[in-house]
Amino acid sequence: MPDIPQPDTVKIVDRRLEGQGQGRGGLPPRGHPNKAAETYAETARVAPSDDRITILGIPFEQITPATQAALAGLVAEINYLRGLVKRYERGGQRNKGEEGATILEPAAFGRALDTALAAEPPDGDTWVAIMVHVSTYEDIRRSSGVLAANATLADAASRLRDLEIPRGDGRTARLSTMGYAGGSNLAGVVSLPLHDLDTDLVAAWIREKLLTGAYNVAGIDMSLAISVAAAAVGPGESGLLALARTDHLLRRNP
Repeated sequence: MPDIPQPDTVKIVDRRLEGQGQGRGGLPPRGHPNKAAETYAETARVAPSDDRITILGIPFEQITPATQAALAGLVAEINYLRGLVKRYERGGQRNKGEEGATILEPAAFGRALDTALAAEPPDGDTWVAIMVHVSTYEDIRRSSGVLAANATLADAASRLRDLEIPRGDGRTARLSTMGYAGGSNLAGVVSLPLHDLDTDLVAAWIREKLLTGAYNVAGIDMSLAISVAAAAVGPGESGLLALARTDHLLRRNP
């Protein structure tokens, strides 16, 4: 039987052996996209995974986005609880009768401040309003989350509460009322002698003490950027007005 004529567009090729392409010598045509993809896939399959980058010991490439989010939340919660433990440990080291003021939330603090300023300060002193701004708060919130930022702010508040502020007469005083003043601000009042009172020196002393020692942020010890202002409270001045004046000083002298 004569050969059946083939159209010019049909090319007869030999049967491919397993793993060979249709090019010359069984090699894939240069630049063929399908064979290139197969080569990369095979290389990825046989190459050992790089487990040097891990999160809590788990290789990074094995962690899905949902798992990453869950782990990030877990790490933040662990660091927050560690901060609480440290603050309780510091509190337990104080002698009996040395408990500081309760750190109040903004609304409760505003009411307590009005009540405190309505009373006469002891020993003929004057009330001095203190405001502390932790400007690193926003950086921590963006990099490590709001739990880590709040834990750091709470640590600064605990340190502020425990300060023994020199009165200038050989004695010391603590803030009698203190709390969160909104945002990353802390505030409080302390009774100090009016004679030779220098509120700038008081603010500088408090700032120096708050910056002594590193803060643990998301498992890393670091220093913070902190500003402090102090202002004597006038007779009959409301808590809101006293804080507003102190806040003005804080922004004028960051």
